[in-house]
Amino acid sequence: MNSELTVAVHCLLYLDSKEDRMANSEQIACSVATHPARVRKVLSLLRRHDLVTTKEGARGGYLLKCELSQVTLGDLYRIFAQGSLHPNWCSGSEHSSCNISSNIPAVMNQIYSGAEKQVEMFFDRLPLSEVKQMLDEFEKEKEEKSVSKEAGPNWHFFVGSYADRGEPGIYLCELQRDTGEMRVIHETAGLTNPSFVTFDAKGMRLYAVSEQTEGQVAGFAVDPKDGKLTMLHSERATHGADPCHLALKCGRDPFLLVANYSSGHVNAFALEADGSLGEMTALICHEGSSVNQERQESAHAHSIVPSHDGRFAFVSDLGTDQIVIYRLECGRLVKHGVTHLPPGTGPRHFVLHPSERFAYGMNELNNTMTAYTFDPVEGRLEAIQHVSSLPDDFRGENYPADIHFSPDGRYVYGSNRGHDSIVRFRIDRHTGRLEDPEWTSVGGSWPRNFAVLDDYVLVANQYSGNIVALRRDPESGSLTPAEHSLSISKPSCIEPLPADFAVGKQPAGSM
Repeated sequence: MNSELTVAVHCLLYLDSKEDRMANSEQIACSVATHPARVRKVLSLLRRHDLVTTKEGARGGYLLKCELSQVTLGDLYRIFAQGSLHPNWCSGSEHSSCNISSNIPAVMNQIYSGAEKQVEMFFDRLPLSEVKQMLDEFEKEKEEKSVSKEAGPNWHFFVGSYADRGEPGIYLCELQRDTGEMRVIHETAGLTNPSFVTFDAKGMRLYAVSEQTEGQVAGFAVDPKDGKLTMLHSERATHGADPCHLALKCGRDPFLLVANYSSGHVNAFALEADGSLGEMTALICHEGSSVNQERQESAHAHSIVPSHDGRFAFVSDLGTDQIVIYRLECGRLVKHGVTHLPPGTGPRHFVLHPSERFAYGMNELNNTMTAYTFDPVEGRLEAIQHVSSLPDDFRGENYPADIHFSPDGRYVYGSNRGHDSIVRFRIDRHTGRLEDPEWTSVGGSWPRNFAVLDDYVLVANQYSGNIVALRRDPESGSLTPAEHSLSISKPSCIEPLPADFAVGKQPAGSM
Protein backbone atom coordinates (compact mmCIF):
# COMPACT_ATOMS: atom_id res chain seq x y z
CA MET A 1 0.00 0.00 0.00
CA ASN A 2 1.08 3.57 -0.66
CA SER A 3 3.51 4.61 2.10
CA GLU A 4 2.20 8.22 2.21
CA LEU A 5 -1.21 6.86 3.16
CA THR A 6 0.38 5.00 6.07
CA VAL A 7 2.14 8.17 7.24
CA ALA A 8 -1.12 10.16 6.94
CA VAL A 9 -2.97 7.66 9.14
CA HIS A 10 -0.16 7.82 11.71
CA CYS A 11 -0.15 11.64 11.71
CA LEU A 12 -3.86 11.87 12.49
CA LEU A 13 -3.77 9.12 15.12
CA TYR A 14 -0.69 10.63 16.73
CA LEU A 15 -2.29 14.10 16.93
CA ASP A 16 -5.42 12.53 18.44
CA SER A 17 -3.27 10.89 21.13
CA LYS A 18 -1.90 14.24 22.33
CA GLU A 19 -3.74 16.01 25.15
CA ASP A 20 -3.94 19.26 23.19
CA ARG A 21 -4.27 17.38 19.85
CA MET A 22 -1.20 19.25 18.59
CA ALA A 23 2.43 18.43 17.72
CA ASN A 24 5.17 19.78 15.45
CA SER A 25 6.53 17.92 12.41
CA GLU A 26 9.74 16.89 14.19
CA GLN A 27 7.79 15.21 17.00
CA ILE A 28 5.57 13.39 14.53
CA ALA A 29 8.54 12.37 12.38
CA CYS A 30 10.33 10.94 15.42
CA SER A 31 7.27 8.91 16.41
CA VAL A 32 6.81 7.45 12.93
CA ALA A 33 10.58 7.01 12.27
CA THR A 34 10.68 9.06 9.08
CA HIS A 35 11.92 12.48 7.98
CA PRO A 36 10.24 15.76 9.01
CA ALA A 37 10.16 16.87 5.36
CA ARG A 38 8.12 13.84 4.45
CA VAL A 39 5.74 14.47 7.36
CA ARG A 40 5.35 18.12 6.36
CA LYS A 41 4.46 17.06 2.81
CA VAL A 42 1.75 14.74 4.12
CA LEU A 43 0.46 17.33 6.61
CA SER A 44 0.21 20.01 3.92
CA LEU A 45 -2.23 17.80 2.01
CA LEU A 46 -4.17 17.02 5.17
CA ARG A 47 -4.37 20.75 5.84
CA ARG A 48 -5.59 21.41 2.30
CA HIS A 49 -8.43 18.96 2.92
CA ASP A 50 -9.30 20.68 6.23
CA LEU A 51 -8.30 17.73 8.42
CA VAL A 52 -5.58 19.64 10.29
CA THR A 53 -4.74 23.27 10.82
CA THR A 54 -1.64 25.08 12.04
CA LYS A 55 -0.96 27.17 15.11
CA GLU A 56 1.86 29.66 14.90
CA GLY A 57 4.30 30.60 17.63
CA ALA A 58 7.00 29.00 19.78
CA ARG A 59 4.59 26.37 21.05
CA GLY A 60 2.79 25.99 17.78
CA GLY A 61 2.47 23.07 15.45
CA TYR A 62 -0.14 21.07 13.60
CA LEU A 63 -3.56 20.89 15.26
CA LEU A 64 -6.04 18.08 14.61
CA LYS A 65 -9.22 19.68 13.25
CA CYS A 66 -11.38 16.61 12.62
CA GLU A 67 -12.90 13.81 14.67
CA LEU A 68 -11.58 10.33 13.95
CA SER A 69 -15.09 8.92 13.73
CA GLN A 70 -15.88 11.35 10.91
CA VAL A 71 -12.91 10.45 8.67
CA THR A 72 -12.67 7.11 6.90
CA LEU A 73 -9.67 5.30 5.52
CA GLY A 74 -11.33 5.78 2.14
CA ASP A 75 -11.09 9.56 2.51
CA LEU A 76 -7.33 9.31 2.99
CA TYR A 77 -7.01 6.71 0.25
CA ARG A 78 -8.51 9.12 -2.26
CA ILE A 79 -6.06 11.82 -1.17
CA PHE A 80 -2.87 9.77 -1.09
CA ALA A 81 -3.17 6.49 -2.93
CA GLN A 82 -5.97 6.44 -5.48
CA GLY A 83 -4.62 5.11 -8.76
CA SER A 84 -1.69 3.37 -7.11
CA LEU A 85 -2.95 -0.02 -8.29
CA HIS A 86 -2.83 1.00 -11.93
CA PRO A 87 0.21 -0.48 -13.73
CA ASN A 88 2.17 1.10 -16.55
CA TRP A 89 1.74 -1.44 -19.28
CA CYS A 90 4.11 -1.54 -22.25
CA SER A 91 3.46 -5.00 -23.68
CA GLY A 92 1.80 -3.88 -26.86
CA SER A 93 -0.27 -1.22 -28.61
CA GLU A 94 -3.44 -1.06 -30.62
CA HIS A 95 -1.30 -1.24 -33.76
CA SER A 96 0.45 -4.45 -32.67
CA SER A 97 0.11 -7.47 -34.91
CA CYS A 98 -0.51 -9.64 -31.84
CA ASN A 99 -4.06 -9.19 -30.56
CA ILE A 100 -3.19 -10.66 -27.15
CA SER A 101 -0.31 -8.27 -26.65
CA SER A 102 -2.22 -5.22 -27.85
CA ASN A 103 -5.22 -5.98 -25.64
CA ILE A 104 -3.29 -6.69 -22.43
CA PRO A 105 -3.03 -3.01 -21.31
CA ALA A 106 -6.73 -2.26 -21.68
CA VAL A 107 -7.92 -5.50 -20.10
CA MET A 108 -5.46 -5.41 -17.20
CA ASN A 109 -6.24 -1.77 -16.45
CA GLN A 110 -9.92 -2.72 -16.37
CA ILE A 111 -9.14 -5.50 -13.88
CA TYR A 112 -7.05 -3.21 -11.71
CA SER A 113 -9.73 -0.50 -11.80
CA GLY A 114 -12.26 -3.00 -10.50
CA ALA A 115 -9.86 -4.08 -7.76
CA GLU A 116 -9.28 -0.48 -6.75
CA LYS A 117 -13.03 0.15 -6.48
CA GLN A 118 -13.30 -2.82 -4.12
CA VAL A 119 -10.43 -1.46 -1.99
CA GLU A 120 -12.02 1.97 -1.89
CA MET A 121 -15.43 0.55 -0.88
CA PHE A 122 -13.82 -1.44 1.93
CA PHE A 123 -11.84 1.56 3.18
CA ASP A 124 -14.99 3.71 3.15
CA ARG A 125 -16.44 1.42 5.80
CA LEU A 126 -13.47 2.00 8.15
CA PRO A 127 -13.50 5.24 10.16
CA LEU A 128 -10.18 6.15 11.72
CA SER A 129 -11.68 5.59 15.16
CA GLU A 130 -12.11 1.92 14.22
CA VAL A 131 -8.56 1.78 12.83
CA LYS A 132 -7.35 3.17 16.17
CA GLN A 133 -9.30 0.47 18.00
CA MET A 134 -7.75 -2.23 15.79
CA LEU A 135 -4.27 -0.87 16.53
CA ASP A 136 -4.99 -0.83 20.27
CA GLU A 137 -6.15 -4.46 20.12
CA PHE A 138 -3.05 -5.41 18.13
CA GLU A 139 -0.78 -3.71 20.68
CA LYS A 140 -2.61 -5.46 23.53
CA GLU A 141 -2.15 -8.81 21.80
CA LYS A 142 1.57 -8.14 21.44
CA GLU A 143 1.84 -7.27 25.13
CA GLU A 144 0.00 -10.47 26.09
CA LYS A 145 2.35 -12.51 23.94
CA SER A 146 5.32 -10.74 25.49
CA VAL A 147 4.06 -11.51 29.00
CA SER A 148 3.50 -15.12 27.98
CA LYS A 149 7.03 -15.37 26.63
CA GLU A 150 8.46 -13.65 29.69
CA ALA A 151 6.91 -16.28 31.92
CA GLY A 152 8.84 -19.11 30.24
CA PRO A 153 11.18 -20.95 32.66
CA ASN A 154 13.95 -21.50 30.09
CA TRP A 155 15.33 -20.35 26.77
CA HIS A 156 16.81 -22.47 23.99
CA PHE A 157 19.68 -21.39 21.80
CA PHE A 158 21.99 -22.83 19.16
CA VAL A 159 25.76 -22.49 19.30
CA GLY A 160 28.00 -22.61 16.23
CA SER A 161 31.69 -23.42 16.65
CA TYR A 162 34.97 -24.28 14.97
CA ALA A 163 35.13 -28.05 14.53
CA ASP A 164 36.31 -30.72 12.12
CA ARG A 165 33.65 -32.38 9.99
CA GLY A 166 33.47 -35.49 12.17
CA GLU A 167 33.23 -33.56 15.44
CA PRO A 168 30.21 -31.87 17.00
CA GLY A 169 30.00 -28.35 15.58
CA ILE A 170 26.43 -27.16 16.29
CA TYR A 171 24.89 -27.44 19.75
CA LEU A 172 21.34 -26.98 20.99
CA CYS A 173 21.47 -25.62 24.54
CA GLU A 174 19.08 -24.57 27.27
CA LEU A 175 19.27 -21.67 29.73
CA GLN A 176 17.41 -21.92 33.02
CA ARG A 177 16.22 -18.36 33.50
CA ASP A 178 15.73 -18.48 37.24
CA THR A 179 19.27 -19.64 38.01
CA GLY A 180 21.34 -18.87 34.88
CA GLU A 181 22.43 -22.51 34.61
CA MET A 182 22.91 -23.95 31.12
CA ARG A 183 23.12 -27.40 29.57
CA VAL A 184 23.70 -28.98 26.16
CA ILE A 185 20.64 -30.84 24.90
CA HIS A 186 22.23 -32.38 21.82
CA GLU A 187 25.08 -31.98 19.32
CA THR A 188 25.27 -32.08 15.52
CA ALA A 189 28.34 -33.12 13.51
CA GLY A 190 28.90 -33.35 9.76
CA LEU A 191 29.88 -29.79 8.85
CA THR A 192 33.37 -28.27 8.94
CA ASN A 193 33.62 -25.08 11.00
CA PRO A 194 29.94 -24.08 11.30
CA SER A 195 31.18 -20.84 12.84
CA PHE A 196 28.03 -18.80 12.16
CA VAL A 197 24.40 -19.92 12.21
CA THR A 198 21.01 -18.26 11.80
CA PHE A 199 17.42 -19.42 11.38
CA ASP A 200 13.98 -18.36 10.23
CA ALA A 201 11.47 -16.44 12.34
CA LYS A 202 9.79 -19.59 13.67
CA GLY A 203 13.05 -21.37 14.47
CA MET A 204 12.13 -24.30 12.20
CA ARG A 205 14.97 -23.90 9.67
CA LEU A 206 18.61 -23.33 10.60
CA TYR A 207 21.36 -22.24 8.20
CA ALA A 208 25.11 -22.49 8.81
CA VAL A 209 28.33 -21.52 7.08
CA SER A 210 31.17 -23.96 6.59
CA GLU A 211 34.13 -21.64 7.09
CA GLN A 212 36.95 -23.09 5.00
CA THR A 213 38.99 -22.22 1.92
CA GLU A 214 36.36 -23.71 -0.37
CA GLY A 215 33.40 -22.19 1.41
CA GLN A 216 30.02 -23.84 1.77
CA VAL A 217 26.62 -23.22 3.38
CA ALA A 218 24.03 -25.71 4.57
CA GLY A 219 20.39 -25.72 5.68
CA PHE A 220 18.75 -27.86 8.36
CA ALA A 221 15.23 -28.65 9.50
CA VAL A 222 14.70 -28.25 13.26
CA ASP A 223 12.57 -31.01 14.77
CA PRO A 224 10.04 -29.26 17.07
CA LYS A 225 9.83 -32.35 19.28
CA ASP A 226 13.46 -32.49 20.34
CA GLY A 227 15.28 -29.71 18.44
CA LYS A 228 17.46 -32.14 16.48
CA LEU A 229 18.77 -31.04 13.09
CA THR A 230 18.30 -32.80 9.77
CA MET A 231 20.22 -31.47 6.77
CA LEU A 232 17.76 -30.45 4.05
CA HIS A 233 20.17 -30.73 1.13
CA SER A 234 23.84 -31.34 0.60
CA GLU A 235 26.03 -28.29 1.20
CA ARG A 236 26.10 -25.54 -1.40
CA ALA A 237 29.44 -24.07 -2.51
CA THR A 238 29.73 -20.31 -2.02
CA HIS A 239 32.53 -19.99 -4.61
CA GLY A 240 34.29 -17.85 -2.01
CA ALA A 241 36.80 -18.47 0.77
CA ASP A 242 35.93 -18.62 4.47
CA PRO A 243 32.24 -17.63 4.64
CA CYS A 244 31.84 -16.12 8.11
CA HIS A 245 28.39 -14.53 8.19
CA LEU A 246 24.96 -15.13 6.74
CA ALA A 247 21.48 -13.64 7.04
CA LEU A 248 17.98 -14.32 5.79
CA LYS A 249 16.13 -11.93 3.54
CA CYS A 250 12.57 -12.86 4.48
CA GLY A 251 9.25 -12.16 2.82
CA ARG A 252 7.52 -13.49 -0.26
CA ASP A 253 10.79 -14.34 -2.01
CA PRO A 254 13.26 -15.39 0.72
CA PHE A 255 16.98 -15.61 0.08
CA LEU A 256 20.03 -16.56 2.10
CA LEU A 257 22.76 -13.89 1.99
CA VAL A 258 26.39 -14.85 2.64
CA ALA A 259 29.63 -12.92 3.29
CA ASN A 260 32.94 -14.65 2.47
CA TYR A 261 35.77 -13.08 4.46
CA SER A 262 39.03 -14.16 2.86
CA SER A 263 38.01 -13.80 -0.79
CA GLY A 264 35.78 -10.74 -0.36
CA HIS A 265 32.82 -12.39 -2.08
CA VAL A 266 29.15 -11.85 -1.21
CA ASN A 267 26.41 -14.05 -2.58
CA ALA A 268 22.75 -14.99 -2.37
CA PHE A 269 20.91 -18.31 -2.57
CA ALA A 270 17.24 -18.86 -3.33
CA LEU A 271 15.27 -20.86 -0.76
CA GLU A 272 12.86 -23.58 -1.82
CA ALA A 273 9.35 -23.96 -0.37
CA ASP A 274 10.61 -26.41 2.26
CA GLY A 275 13.41 -24.03 3.29
CA SER A 276 16.18 -25.97 1.56
CA LEU A 277 18.89 -24.10 -0.31
CA GLY A 278 18.20 -23.52 -4.00
CA GLU A 279 20.43 -22.14 -6.70
CA MET A 280 22.88 -19.30 -6.20
CA THR A 281 21.30 -16.12 -7.56
CA ALA A 282 24.13 -13.63 -6.96
CA LEU A 283 27.93 -13.71 -6.67
CA ILE A 284 29.93 -10.49 -6.35
CA CYS A 285 33.62 -10.06 -5.53
CA HIS A 286 34.69 -6.91 -3.72
CA GLU A 287 37.96 -5.29 -4.70
CA GLY A 288 40.25 -2.83 -2.94
CA SER A 289 42.47 -2.41 0.12
CA SER A 290 43.30 0.08 2.86
CA VAL A 291 46.10 1.27 5.13
CA ASN A 292 46.62 -1.76 7.41
CA GLN A 293 48.98 -3.83 5.26
CA GLU A 294 48.57 -6.99 7.33
CA ARG A 295 44.76 -7.02 7.61
CA GLN A 296 43.61 -4.81 4.73
CA GLU A 297 45.71 -6.10 1.84
CA SER A 298 42.48 -6.93 -0.03
CA ALA A 299 38.72 -6.81 0.40
CA HIS A 300 37.26 -8.82 3.30
CA ALA A 301 33.46 -9.00 3.44
CA HIS A 302 32.76 -9.65 7.11
CA SER A 303 28.97 -9.42 7.41
CA ILE A 304 25.88 -8.93 5.26
CA VAL A 305 22.68 -7.53 6.79
CA PRO A 306 19.34 -6.98 4.98
CA SER A 307 17.15 -3.97 5.74
CA HIS A 308 13.93 -4.65 7.59
CA ASP A 309 11.85 -4.35 4.42
CA GLY A 310 14.24 -6.55 2.42
CA ARG A 311 15.02 -3.85 -0.17
CA PHE A 312 18.68 -3.34 0.72
CA ALA A 313 21.66 -5.30 2.03
CA PHE A 314 24.59 -3.77 3.92
CA VAL A 315 28.03 -5.39 3.66
CA SER A 316 30.74 -4.45 6.15
CA ASP A 317 34.05 -4.78 4.30
CA LEU A 318 36.92 -4.87 6.79
CA GLY A 319 39.54 -4.74 4.05
CA THR A 320 38.33 -1.58 2.29
CA ASP A 321 36.88 0.42 5.22
CA GLN A 322 33.48 0.58 3.57
CA ILE A 323 29.84 -0.29 4.15
CA VAL A 324 28.75 -1.35 0.66
CA ILE A 325 25.00 -1.04 0.08
CA TYR A 326 23.17 -3.28 -2.39
CA ARG A 327 19.61 -3.32 -3.65
CA LEU A 328 17.99 -6.74 -3.48
CA GLU A 329 16.24 -7.30 -6.78
CA CYS A 330 14.76 -10.78 -7.30
CA GLY A 331 17.78 -12.42 -5.68
CA ARG A 332 20.32 -10.21 -7.43
CA LEU A 333 22.62 -7.86 -5.53
CA VAL A 334 22.75 -4.53 -7.36
CA LYS A 335 25.26 -2.00 -6.04
CA HIS A 336 23.41 1.00 -4.63
CA GLY A 337 25.98 3.03 -2.73
CA VAL A 338 29.01 3.10 -0.42
CA THR A 339 29.58 4.65 3.01
CA HIS A 340 33.27 5.30 3.64
CA LEU A 341 34.88 5.02 7.06
CA PRO A 342 38.21 6.47 8.26
CA PRO A 343 41.27 4.53 7.00
CA GLY A 344 42.16 1.61 9.26
CA THR A 345 38.69 1.32 10.81
CA GLY A 346 38.02 -2.28 9.72
CA PRO A 347 34.18 -2.52 9.90
CA ARG A 348 33.11 -5.99 11.03
CA HIS A 349 29.50 -6.43 12.22
CA PHE A 350 26.55 -4.10 11.59
CA VAL A 351 22.97 -3.71 12.89
CA LEU A 352 19.96 -1.59 11.89
CA HIS A 353 17.99 -0.04 14.74
CA PRO A 354 14.34 -1.16 15.10
CA SER A 355 13.23 2.45 14.51
CA GLU A 356 14.96 2.38 11.09
CA ARG A 357 16.35 5.85 11.82
CA PHE A 358 19.81 4.72 12.91
CA ALA A 359 22.38 1.97 12.43
CA TYR A 360 25.51 0.90 14.31
CA GLY A 361 28.69 -0.93 13.44
CA MET A 362 31.51 -2.62 15.39
CA ASN A 363 34.96 -1.89 13.97
CA GLU A 364 37.67 -4.50 14.48
CA LEU A 365 40.87 -2.62 13.68
CA ASN A 366 40.59 0.72 15.50
CA ASN A 367 38.53 -0.33 18.55
CA THR A 368 35.47 1.78 17.83
CA MET A 369 31.72 1.57 17.43
CA THR A 370 30.17 3.81 14.77
CA ALA A 371 26.70 5.38 14.88
CA TYR A 372 24.97 6.15 11.57
CA THR A 373 21.82 7.92 10.52
CA PHE A 374 19.78 5.77 8.16
CA ASP A 375 17.30 6.76 5.45
CA PRO A 376 15.13 3.64 4.93
CA VAL A 377 13.48 5.06 1.82
CA GLU A 378 16.67 5.96 -0.05
CA GLY A 379 18.88 3.32 1.58
CA ARG A 380 21.48 5.87 2.69
CA LEU A 381 23.87 5.72 5.65
CA GLU A 382 25.82 8.60 7.14
CA ALA A 383 28.34 8.16 9.95
CA ILE A 384 27.66 10.64 12.75
CA GLN A 385 29.82 9.36 15.63
CA HIS A 386 32.82 7.12 16.34
CA VAL A 387 33.27 6.10 19.99
CA SER A 388 35.90 3.92 21.62
CA SER A 389 34.82 0.42 22.58
CA LEU A 390 37.43 0.42 25.37
CA PRO A 391 37.92 2.18 28.70
CA ASP A 392 40.41 5.05 28.61
CA ASP A 393 42.92 3.23 30.82
CA PHE A 394 43.22 0.03 28.74
CA ARG A 395 46.51 -0.30 26.84
CA GLY A 396 46.46 -3.92 25.66
CA GLU A 397 45.70 -5.49 22.29
CA ASN A 398 42.01 -5.69 21.42
CA TYR A 399 39.78 -6.60 18.48
CA PRO A 400 36.06 -5.69 18.68
CA ALA A 401 33.73 -8.31 17.25
CA ASP A 402 29.95 -8.56 17.64
CA ILE A 403 27.13 -6.03 18.16
CA HIS A 404 23.47 -6.32 19.24
CA PHE A 405 20.58 -4.21 20.58
CA SER A 406 18.56 -4.73 23.70
CA PRO A 407 15.04 -6.00 22.87
CA ASP A 408 13.58 -2.53 23.47
CA GLY A 409 16.20 -0.78 21.29
CA ARG A 410 17.36 1.53 24.09
CA TYR A 411 20.86 0.05 24.40
CA VAL A 412 23.48 -1.37 22.08
CA TYR A 413 26.16 -3.85 23.18
CA GLY A 414 29.51 -4.79 21.64
CA SER A 415 32.12 -7.44 22.42
CA ASN A 416 35.84 -6.77 22.95
CA ARG A 417 38.31 -9.59 22.26
CA GLY A 418 41.44 -8.85 24.29
CA HIS A 419 39.84 -6.63 26.89
CA ASP A 420 37.40 -9.58 27.11
CA SER A 421 34.37 -7.51 27.91
CA ILE A 422 30.93 -6.49 26.74
CA VAL A 423 30.49 -2.73 26.40
CA ARG A 424 27.02 -1.25 26.82
CA PHE A 425 26.01 2.12 25.34
CA ARG A 426 22.81 4.04 25.90
CA ILE A 427 21.25 5.29 22.63
CA ASP A 428 19.89 8.83 22.50
CA ARG A 429 16.48 8.19 20.95
CA HIS A 430 16.38 11.62 19.29
CA THR A 431 19.86 11.83 17.79
CA GLY A 432 21.00 8.19 17.72
CA ARG A 433 24.27 9.12 19.40
CA LEU A 434 25.95 6.81 21.92
CA GLU A 435 26.53 7.75 25.54
CA ASP A 436 27.11 6.42 29.08
CA PRO A 437 29.35 3.38 28.32
CA GLU A 438 29.69 0.50 30.82
CA TRP A 439 31.98 -2.53 30.63
CA THR A 440 31.40 -6.02 32.04
CA SER A 441 33.91 -8.89 32.10
CA VAL A 442 32.80 -11.92 30.06
CA GLY A 443 34.34 -14.51 32.40
CA GLY A 444 36.42 -16.02 29.63
CA SER A 445 38.72 -15.29 26.71
CA TRP A 446 37.95 -13.91 23.24
CA PRO A 447 34.17 -13.14 23.17
CA ARG A 448 33.60 -13.62 19.48
CA ASN A 449 29.82 -13.51 19.52
CA PHE A 450 26.95 -13.02 21.96
CA ALA A 451 23.15 -12.85 22.19
CA VAL A 452 20.98 -10.36 24.11
CA LEU A 453 17.79 -11.65 25.75
CA ASP A 454 15.36 -9.73 27.92
CA ASP A 455 17.14 -10.58 31.16
CA TYR A 456 20.40 -12.24 30.05
CA VAL A 457 23.34 -11.79 27.72
CA LEU A 458 24.93 -15.07 26.59
CA VAL A 459 28.55 -14.83 25.48
CA ALA A 460 30.56 -17.27 23.33
CA ASN A 461 34.18 -17.15 24.52
CA GLN A 462 36.13 -18.81 21.70
CA TYR A 463 39.57 -19.24 23.28
CA SER A 464 38.46 -20.30 26.77
CA GLY A 465 35.84 -22.66 25.31
CA ASN A 466 32.85 -21.58 27.34
CA ILE A 467 29.43 -19.93 27.15
CA VAL A 468 28.89 -17.43 29.97
CA ALA A 469 25.55 -16.07 31.19
CA LEU A 470 25.41 -12.42 32.29
CA ARG A 471 22.29 -11.13 33.97
CA ARG A 472 20.80 -8.03 32.33
CA ASP A 473 18.78 -5.31 34.02
CA PRO A 474 16.16 -4.36 31.37
CA GLU A 475 15.75 -0.86 32.80
CA SER A 476 19.41 0.24 33.05
CA GLY A 477 20.83 -2.20 30.50
CA SER A 478 23.59 -3.05 32.99
CA LEU A 479 25.15 -6.53 33.12
CA THR A 480 26.31 -8.62 36.08
CA PRO A 481 27.86 -12.11 36.09
CA ALA A 482 25.40 -14.94 36.76
CA GLU A 483 28.28 -17.16 37.88
CA HIS A 484 27.34 -19.96 35.48
CA SER A 485 29.32 -21.24 32.51
CA LEU A 486 28.86 -23.97 29.92
CA SER A 487 31.88 -25.75 28.40
CA ILE A 488 31.81 -25.95 24.58
CA SER A 489 34.86 -26.30 22.35
CA LYS A 490 35.70 -23.11 20.37
CA PRO A 491 32.23 -21.52 20.42
CA SER A 492 31.88 -18.73 17.87
CA CYS A 493 28.17 -17.92 17.48
CA ILE A 494 25.03 -17.89 19.64
CA GLU A 495 21.54 -17.75 18.13
CA PRO A 496 18.61 -17.81 20.57
CA LEU A 497 15.45 -19.51 19.34
CA PRO A 498 12.10 -17.68 19.45
CA ALA A 499 10.93 -17.27 23.03
CA ASP A 500 7.91 -19.55 22.48
CA PHE A 501 10.06 -22.40 21.15
CA ALA A 502 10.37 -25.19 23.68
CA VAL A 503 11.75 -28.64 23.05
CA GLY A 504 8.79 -30.99 22.87
CA LYS A 505 6.37 -28.15 22.14
CA GLN A 506 5.83 -26.99 18.57
CA PRO A 507 6.13 -23.19 18.15
CA ALA A 508 2.89 -21.34 17.50
CA GLY A 509 2.08 -20.99 13.81
CA SER A 510 4.40 -23.77 12.63
CA MET A 511 3.30 -26.59 10.41
